[in-house]
Amino acid sequence: MELLHMTKKEPGIKFGIFIIPMAVLLAAGCASFNSGDVLVSRSDLRRMINDREIKPAAEIRLVWKNFPYKNSIDTIGEGAVMPVKPRPVSVPIGDTAWLKKRVTDIFTEAGLYDAEKGSGTLTITLTSYGRWTYGEIFRSFLVDTGYIFLIPASLRVNHQLVVEYNGSDGRASVEEVGQTKTTFHALLFPLYPLFSPGFKEHALLKNMLWKSTVDVYSKVKRGAASPIAQETKPTPADNSAVSIDTPTYITNPDD
Repeated sequence: MELLHMTKKEPGIKFGIFIIPMAVLLAAGCASFNSGDVLVSRSDLRRMINDREIKPAAEIRLVWKNFPYKNSIDTIGEGAVMPVKPRPVSVPIGDTAWLKKRVTDIFTEAGLYDAEKGSGTLTITLTSYGRWTYGEIFRSFLVDTGYIFLIPASLRVNHQLVVEYNGSDGRASVEEVGQTKTTFHALLFPLYPLFSPGFKEHALLKNMLWKSTVDVYSKVKRGAASPIAQETKPTPADNSAVSIDTPTYITNPDD
């Protein structure tokens, strides 16, 4: 009876042995690539960092609007005349914390932000379209696109970054756009460590932030911005996470 009991469980054990490697292959059988005009001139970057004539902002308002990936099957049942208006969803706390730290570090190093000596406000809005998580695509994209191990299939995520400088030296607004493309295929498994989706997204957003600092600096130096009166400083909100509708106020890099 004991041998019979073990024989009945043996197929389940074999199934478990195969399902784990398959899940790993699905998750890592992809590679991400960036596209978009987000290259920063080294000479312009060096000039900005060495120039301390522009007065930095004392506050950063940061908003991340995330419109997630939506499979075509999800639109079944929605009307074509009055389609459902897409709504942003929350970004994971780890991602928002990473973005907040990078924004603070980059704009501080660029000389555009100083919580103690600065004046005025930097408003930074990042909008992401089609951003996905493995949990979402395991329930939709990877299931509905079963041929990805034979024919490559791709997902694109678009990012739009708008930075508004409102300081004593003037006012300037710049916009940067970029895209990450993740291709899924079994043969891409060896490339995953160097081209993982998360790594490429972070690299793209850092480049977009740096380019926005150079563009803001260039606009203010060219006198493209008209002087404005100092705005009343708003009351700082909770800095624990980036909100979808309410901006996060960064007033101290140690917060």
